[in-house]
Amino acid sequence: MRRITRVAAASLILALGACGEPKEPNDAVGAKVLRNMFERAAVPARIVSFKKTQGRAAHVGTEDVYEYWYESEIQFPDGFDAKCANEKERGACTLLGLAADQSFQKNEILKSEGSLHFSRNDKGWAAEDKNTY
Repeated sequence: MRRITRVAAASLILALGACGEPKEPNDAVGAKVLRNMFERAAVPARIVSFKKTQGRAAHVGTEDVYEYWYESEIQFPDGFDAKCANEKERGACTLLGLAADQSFQKNEILKSEGSLHFSRNDKGWAAEDKNTY
């Protein structure tokens, strides 16, 4: 009987310990981060579909990071002129997967691929949108 109690206690401790680890970011988190990034960059876009295609956790220096690749369909309800030729830092064009200027008509849908970056903190995964999930 003591052995069963010990096994049960050990299993409970392991299960509770695992609950504290932040899970890898999922589709809902990725779509929310992308939506927030579009808002911040003033891109009038709506995410029609979004799915994670790959993810990779790594330890860089003293930091745990997670790179998250996705495919998405983005609609531009009012059209949009993406000015990408002179984008010097990670911005709207990078999020849209564009390297050159491109114009989108009203309600046009762009199929794109991209990546998001997360770093682990004591509350979960901190994303590029400055929120923790």
